[in-house]
Amino acid sequence: MLFFQRNIKQKLILVSCVGATLFLASCAAHKPTAGRSPNKGVSVTRAPEPELEAPDVPTSAEVADGVRIPATEVETVISTARTFLGTPYRYGGTTRSGMDCSGLLLNSFKAVNVSLPRSSAAQSKIGKEIKKMNDLEPGDLVFFATGKSKVTVTHVGLVTDVKSKDNIKFIHSSSSLGVVETNLYAEYYIKRFRGARRVIKAD
Repeated sequence: MLFFQRNIKQKLILVSCVGATLFLASCAAHKPTAGRSPNKGVSVTRAPEPELEAPDVPTSAEVADGVRIPATEVETVISTARTFLGTPYRYGGTTRSGMDCSGLLLNSFKAVNVSLPRSSAAQSKIGKEIKKMNDLEPGDLVFFATGKSKVTVTHVGLVTDVKSKDNIKFIHSSSSLGVVETNLYAEYYIKRFRGARRVIKAD
């Protein structure tokens, strides 16, 4: 009789130990570990993202006398401007859904990391003045007074091609036509032409 009682006690102790082990294992399975989500078991600890260094962009003051860039980059400015041909005019716009004249130049010069002022009037005060029409080159800025004042600059364009003495093409965002290329000597524009500046110089 004593033998059977001792055997039963040993079995009860064994069952209790097994039950306790299973219970602890079960709790451990549901206890969230450090750095893991208690719901999904997915780590929420993230490695720090690498810092991105911003490109060197000249300020308005730095382009006051013109920025020297490779000749190929002058073409980059012009080709970038031409990608916007057909874009509708929108006052204050800087995107393909609509842009104004100075917004077109902002986008074009951004392609070579040159930052321009926002307005055509401010753009007319930077770079080197081109005093003679015969000295105009692709990449130069041309300015116009298209408002009520005959001296206040209200419009700007970018020279794209110098074909001859009286055939100088410039690209601009016209309030009526959007982004187009026009001959500087077209009657409307030559009458309102107020000067030119060289913001970039080809090496």
